[in-house]
Amino acid sequence: MNLIFIGDVHGQFRKLNELFDHIAFDESKPPIDTKLVFVGDLIDNSLSADTGYIELLTTVKRLVDNGLAHCIMGNHEFNAVGWATKNVKTGEWLRPHNVNNAMQHQDFLHEVGDGSEIHQYWIDWFRTLPLFIDFEEVRVVHACWQQVSIDILDKYTNSNNQLKRRHWQLAFDKKEELHQIIEVLLKGPEIELPAGNNFKDKTGITRKHIRSKWWLPNANTYREIAQVQPDSVHLIPNINVENEQIHEQQTMPTFVGHYTLNNLPDILSKNVVCVDYNAAKGENPLVAYIWQGETELTNDHFAFVSIDNG
Repeated sequence: MNLIFIGDVHGQFRKLNELFDHIAFDESKPPIDTKLVFVGDLIDNSLSADTGYIELLTTVKRLVDNGLAHCIMGNHEFNAVGWATKNVKTGEWLRPHNVNNAMQHQDFLHEVGDGSEIHQYWIDWFRTLPLFIDFEEVRVVHACWQQVSIDILDKYTNSNNQLKRRHWQLAFDKKEELHQIIEVLLKGPEIELPAGNNFKDKTGITRKHIRSKWWLPNANTYREIAQVQPDSVHLIPNINVENEQIHEQQTMPTFVGHYTLNNLPDILSKNVVCVDYNAAKGENPLVAYIWQGETELTNDHFAFVSIDNG
């Protein structure tokens, strides 16, 4: 079975249709030996005439329901559930309705209507999305495959890797084990910088932690392991990381999204591919990787529509 891993769409329905045309995927005449795999983050974007959330979600859900696709949960679907769900003890929203969170989520809410029936319909669907899928020969998770976290997660999920409904409250409690696991799987592991070191992210916020390149187990310094915007790399100290912060070797082809990478698609390592190349903005392409059973990943299997190749 071939699998086509599709990056973070973020409401870009036009780009998804263009990608389907480019890879010759016809829903009415689907190939019998191929399935699509959406890596999460179907929603949220800046206000744009190009976004079409209801069309996009309806299409993806139909493909999943008809056995033509899989879709896993991204951090934006996870956050959307928290936005629409109240803490049973305090009555507060699991994801606070503050200015920053509202700004991230406003485009989706504007289209579906905050608190409407259609909004709740999609929230209920988001709850059913698996946190990861292990296809045995290849696997997919939104941001990071960390085996120790996957193993612990088993007690919180059903046989389809869907979070059990009774555990959603714990998932948003920062003191809980489940919250920490989901942070790693859906956002990526963080490493604290040595004392006295920090940098400003793309929004101007000062950070003392970095997302780490967990796919590079042999990286030795904070600068080598830091997954930050290119113009921030020089701000990360070029000193050795502590041994306990080195990550496990990935032994199986693993696909992720989440990281809004730049430039032409390029494998992260021989066993890890990210298919998120910031399709949310401008003419950045929606990227896919067509996996055909290879055990060592290659740049030759990326597929995308660019301005140059139409």
